[in-house]
Amino acid sequence: MAKASVSNEVLLDGAQMTMSALLAGTMSFLKKRKIPIKDWVNYIGEQFEESWGGLEGEKVESVMEHLLTLEVLPMGAEVISSKTTAGKTEVILTSLPSRKVLKKFGTTPAELLGDFGVTAREMASIYAMFAPAAAAICLRFSYELDDGKQVLTLEKAGSAAKKASKMGAGSRL
Repeated sequence: MAKASVSNEVLLDGAQMTMSALLAGTMSFLKKRKIPIKDWVNYIGEQFEESWGGLEGEKVESVMEHLLTLEVLPMGAEVISSKTTAGKTEVILTSLPSRKVLKKFGTTPAELLGDFGVTAREMASIYAMFAPAAAAICLRFSYELDDGKQVLTLEKAGSAAKKASKMGAGSRL
């Protein structure tokens, strides 16, 4: 078998395109079978609930940096701006799927999502999977799709907010 030399940029673009199609395709599959997307996203989040355990006690901005670096940016989102205040970090991102990456493959987010019958708001709901891990370390995670941009917020939370976040109240659709 011949071994092709492929740049890391091409591999990352291909992985982000594949991830976008898999997410949209899975959401479409669930919708067609009348299984709420929210149930699937919550299930994923619950499986990784303890994954941020090593971040407990870290500053909110350090936890957000971890989230962005290892979980959000690899999906193709790009940071537009960020703001940190005492105990709270807010980051504004480009929405998913990545317009920049999809353009390289000759399509747009609207076309990709439309082909699967998935809305931008449904695609953005994938961010709810981070709420259980945040709650497990006494942080509250929320997300909001606002005017084509994704706003992620991570802040210190009390025990009541922790319980509410575990029940899905940390996300806004």
